[in-house]
Amino acid sequence: MKYVLTLILPLMLFVTACEKTEYVVPNRTVIVDLRVRDWKSFDNGRTYEAPIDLPEYDSYTNEQGAILVYASFDGGRNYEQIPEVYEGISYGYVVTAGSILIELKSLDGGVIATLPASMRIKMVLIDSSAY
Repeated sequence: MKYVLTLILPLMLFVTACEKTEYVVPNRTVIVDLRVRDWKSFDNGRTYEAPIDLPEYDSYTNEQGAILVYASFDGGRNYEQIPEVYEGISYGYVVTAGSILIELKSLDGGVIATLPASMRIKMVLIDSSAY
């Protein structure tokens, strides 16, 4: 009996002495409304771009973290993740430290006839670190 206690006691001390520390960094969400006047075309209407200043997305987050981008075409009731195809238009984005560029392209390579009257963009910034 003493032999069993001698084996179990150190094991119990070892198991109870371990403490798990968990650090939770909250995500950040940035919401921006885009209007028709925000879109610019540099190829006669085949592609449109809308730049958005995003100082919250710094170089550290660009290297270590991530970003998720969503578009809402109904004022924020429903969001669809970008990249997305919606009503014959392909939506994508390019992100760099400090800014994001939302891009629209026609699926058939033609001219985009109608731009969205308004579109809400939701960007979720996910902080992380390399271990």
